[in-house]
Amino acid sequence: MCGISGIISKNKIEKDIIELMTDTIIHRGPDGFGYYYGEKFVFGHRRLSIVDLSDAGHQPMQYLNRYVITFNGEVYNHLELRIELEKNGYLFQSHTDTEVIMASYDFWGADCLSKFNGMWAFVIYDRLKDKYFMSRDRFGKKPFYYYKDQEKFIFGSEIKVILAHPDVESKPNLKFLDSYVQNGAKEYIKETAFENIFRFDFSSYFEGSLEDIFENFEQNKFWEIKPNLSHEKFDEEKAKKYAKQYYELLEDAVRIRLRADVKVGSALSGGLDSSSIVYLVNKLLKEQDKEELQETFSSVYKSDGTQECDESYFIDIMSLKLGVHSNQIEPKEDEIPSQIEKMIYMMENPPESTCMSGWHTFKLVASTDVKVTLDGQGADEQLGGYLPYLLNYVSSLSIVDMFSQSKKCLQIPNSSKYVFVGLCLGLYRVLFGEKFLKFTIKNIFKKDFEINFNKKLVDDINKNLITLIHYSDHVSMAFSIESRMPFMDYRLVEFLASVPACYKMRDGWTKYLARLAFDGKLPDEINWRKDKMGWPIPENYWFRGNLKEWFIKQINNSKLVKRYNMNIEKDLNSNINITKLIRYLNISKLEELFIKDEK
Repeated sequence: MCGISGIISKNKIEKDIIELMTDTIIHRGPDGFGYYYGEKFVFGHRRLSIVDLSDAGHQPMQYLNRYVITFNGEVYNHLELRIELEKNGYLFQSHTDTEVIMASYDFWGADCLSKFNGMWAFVIYDRLKDKYFMSRDRFGKKPFYYYKDQEKFIFGSEIKVILAHPDVESKPNLKFLDSYVQNGAKEYIKETAFENIFRFDFSSYFEGSLEDIFENFEQNKFWEIKPNLSHEKFDEEKAKKYAKQYYELLEDAVRIRLRADVKVGSALSGGLDSSSIVYLVNKLLKEQDKEELQETFSSVYKSDGTQECDESYFIDIMSLKLGVHSNQIEPKEDEIPSQIEKMIYMMENPPESTCMSGWHTFKLVASTDVKVTLDGQGADEQLGGYLPYLLNYVSSLSIVDMFSQSKKCLQIPNSSKYVFVGLCLGLYRVLFGEKFLKFTIKNIFKKDFEINFNKKLVDDINKNLITLIHYSDHVSMAFSIESRMPFMDYRLVEFLASVPACYKMRDGWTKYLARLAFDGKLPDEINWRKDKMGWPIPENYWFRGNLKEWFIKQINNSKLVKRYNMNIEKDLNSNINITKLIRYLNISKLEELFIKDEK
């Protein structure tokens, strides 16, 4: 895990510029740095040593006296790929996945991407063909930003890398910010909060010459998810088979993500997903007699007024069952303003919340000797873990199942409005047809509605989950921690997309397949828990309480926020969701930190 930077130019490149750019992301790679100066390009790199801690892992790296790469990420199946490549005559000078990437590209060309199991953002220069090969992983876990004008292409792991170039202005993208205020964060789109700075598409690559970069910078998709759109009826034997496959795939995803030459931990919330990962890490480390390498990390809320966000009861159940050391931290209210400022500086694009639970969890990790965590992000969007999915689930059922399953779904806390609306939509569909239902919703509410449960899940993987993954990377790397996500193993994602919807939500249980897979392995209080919380943050208590004055002052000082003609004092005293108001706070901090000329 590292940070990358680079300039590809038609003209001469000043050497000191790349050093200035690369220094902005020391937090992504505190263990070393390097540069490579080509005739028309320069690559920079900051290193966080995880695999092969020797100098052999130094980047930018060369291979066969032909390829030069600057790479951020991890290819977890590099050992298997190395064996395959060695059988075909390839030799290696290190134990790194970086070398395997270049050898794979030499052997398979762009098709090598379909063989990689991991997360990545890289640029390779091919001396022989005088061309560039760039790519970003299937889910955009590793960030890749770029700026392009008529003469130069500037890229980096973070936007601040690009802003460090003297020719790039730090100007707000008002269209992006307006959309953010209205609809929330969208880290899956190409645009960013800064004018003329863009994201490289996830699941994509570019291959071409210097001229192609400036004249035809086409990014090609190399992978997509294909959901099972059938309306298959539930079968108990099939459910057991699917649960077994799910468990085995997740276990293998954890196994290959334990490959590291450093200590490994996990963020533990007390929910089903993070507990499943902690269980499997514990099981696999015990098999290797390395269980002492495991620790868990959690944000808890035990102070008056914040207890409704506290999951320490479930965290303690899990850590005690496995005998794992549980590190816990409680965010201090008086430190929230300064921590939010640091978070926005690292996040750059304003997030949907303050991210304080995740932020403090990784802050806690950084206080130990753990450098890699295996975390539980990604299961909810694949298995239907959120309450709004009840709309799609209930409305897509047959008329008989619609009523029987709705009754059972009402056992889920706070589910009634989703079940009721889903039931109404389902009856409308039965009476008038699916096409007319979608047409009606589109015309009345000006929104699209996807009735097929599996199709909705895949849509959210490609949108909402990409956004959450972005948060995870920027928050963890702010503290020089590599966060690995077993649920985002593409084999598991493809498998779950192929599983019929009836096995994901059943008899009033969300994520039914996962619960079936871990039944008897996790404590029942966790495995069959209905009151999902999902890393909650007591933002309402903070910003409508002791931090209210600071919140108002911060927002009122922002010129960017003044464009929206809002009255923050009035809104705070209303029942407006605090998350919507936090968007203004995050914009104000973005302006303060990055948009100096707006003052």
